[in-house]
Amino acid sequence: MTSNTLIKTPLISVVLPIYNAGAFLAEALDSILNQTVTDFEVIAIDDGSTDSSLSVLQQYEKKDSRIKIVTRANKGLANTLNEALTLATGEWIARMDQDDIALPHRFEKQLAYLKSSGADMVGSWVKRFGAADKRTVKLPESDNAIKMALLFGSPFAHPAVMMRAALVKELRYEHRWDKAEDYDLWVRAAIAGWKMANVPEVLLQYRVHATQISTAASNRQMQLSQGIRKIYWNHIFSLWGKDKSCIDSVLNTRAVAVKTDIDEIETALTEVLLHCQGEAREVVLGHALKIYFRVAADCPDIVSRWTKLSNQFSTPPRLKTKIMLGGLRLFKIRPESKFFIGVRATLIFLQAR
Repeated sequence: MTSNTLIKTPLISVVLPIYNAGAFLAEALDSILNQTVTDFEVIAIDDGSTDSSLSVLQQYEKKDSRIKIVTRANKGLANTLNEALTLATGEWIARMDQDDIALPHRFEKQLAYLKSSGADMVGSWVKRFGAADKRTVKLPESDNAIKMALLFGSPFAHPAVMMRAALVKELRYEHRWDKAEDYDLWVRAAIAGWKMANVPEVLLQYRVHATQISTAASNRQMQLSQGIRKIYWNHIFSLWGKDKSCIDSVLNTRAVAVKTDIDEIETALTEVLLHCQGEAREVVLGHALKIYFRVAADCPDIVSRWTKLSNQFSTPPRLKTKIMLGGLRLFKIRPESKFFIGVRATLIFLQAR
């Protein structure tokens, strides 16, 4: 007799790529399996691990049928993510990394936020742990703020994201952007018109450790991100019908020993700020301040320029910000210098103006 019983598909498919994760994998899996929302599957792909990762996965598979394992030779992160997307059957795709810890209510909070906002993807704030850096990374909440933040970098923590499966399966990850595949996807999603959000609270603990990325990989990631930024800046300025000749000066502030034009930088930043309000404007001003820090050494009137921009779009800059800008100019401290790198945490994350 033929059965007409339908197999119930899960609400969420958790996409978990794994490579040599033996030391931390159990904690990550426990944090997923202990979610307050239980209607999910875990697509765990072992991407050619040479440690105990597969053994750990098999132990968990025996205990919980929601875990589905694929193991094969190494193919790289983007290819592994796409393979998992193909296998996923849920309505939503939840990303998770092998060494992070999801808070128990992560899925519950994100599903509720997706429903209330009508967003197509949602991330969250994350708390760093495992090293001296224990910052809470607060990411922009609103769709407009996120899309303006994309001009400067990724406004999402990749392992904290949940996305509509149908949409991400259409775009997929691009292998040519491996090491920056998430940033590329967010930019293409923004161009495609996805509505985006971040839950304004910590839903994931992001582990920081020495084996995450090598110097060579970090340099490649920066180069790729620069290319993605240029694509998005060009898209946005084309959308607005604006002259794109000023874009390279903004992008070149991240390059070493490349001359930039402060007038062109201000033209580009002013145009973006004119298209922003509320949270989006504050996000852009925060990124603008980082740019002013980077170019201060070569700009005699950097303090007055920042004061003018702040007065035009927000409030007068704080004295400490003016002192720091003035000091960078006075002593000609460039971003590639050891001193600048040493105080980078203060310069990058200073939001007060």
